Amino acid sequence: MNRTEQLSTTHRKRLLSFWQAVFLLLLLGVSVATVVPFLFMASTSLTQSFTMMSYPPTLIPKNPSLDNYVLILARFQDGLFLHWFVNSAALTTIVVVGSLLLNTLAGYLFAKKQFIGRELTFLLILSTIFVPPAVTLIPAFRVVVALHLYNTYAAIILPALASPIGIFLMRQFISTLPNELIEAGKIDGANEVQIFLQIVIPLSKPGIAALGIFTTVSSWNGFLWPLVVLRSAPMYTLPVGIASLAGEFQVNYGLVMAGSVLTVLPMLLIYLAFQSYFVEGVRLGAVK
Repeated sequence: MNRTEQLSTTHRKRLLSFWQAVFLLLLLGVSVATVVPFLFMASTSLTQSFTMMSYPPTLIPKNPSLDNYVLILARFQDGLFLHWFVNSAALTTIVVVGSLLLNTLAGYLFAKKQFIGRELTFLLILSTIFVPPAVTLIPAFRVVVALHLYNTYAAIILPALASPIGIFLMRQFISTLPNELIEAGKIDGANEVQIFLQIVIPLSKPGIAALGIFTTVSSWNGFLWPLVVLRSAPMYTLPVGIASLAGEFQVNYGLVMAGSVLTVLPMLLIYLAFQSYFVEGVRLGAVK
């Protein structure tokens, strides 16, 4: 290698190192911008304050206190926060289990079964992704009222059991499974239910885990629809209950932020517990 080629190689390495440094700085900036609001939320939750901002701004409170957490867990509105937490946990569990079962079954049908109008039906389902939720809010509410489901948990559970995104994700994942495995199950005498439960579901665990995380976060953080269909405070979910902590003329931001921290913690723990499944599901889906 002559001197010119050596200089060219050195220049390319330096240029690559420069852009790597720029990319890392960009990632660092995005990470800081993402984390700071959560740190500010946790910091505010440790203060007894009706003001959101202090001057100069600080992430470390001068006199930190856990009084907001004690108040919201034990005394505020006769312990309604615990009712909201249990409501959200129960609803999220039911929605996630039902959604995973129905979306996986629908994905299996669209991926491995042949029937008239399969592609057209799938495209119609997929097209609903582009419909803004605000457009369907009033029609969905009128259906709920007509079915006498207003102010019931069924109004929250039933619409969330199946979603076009869930069907699409599971259809794309299951379509990558070898057809030979399903044919082998049929040869061994397995019926359709056994094939779905014993072959399709075990092989789809990464995709199911990824969809489960998405569904859990979406159901846990749901605000607008529960706010519309629920009217009694003991039936509120956590996001709706936290919003109701704000007063008419003033807001105890420390109390609201304490409730927000307690709302975020379960999702953080669930993500940390199932992070490997989530990453594996995304990776396998992309590679296949």
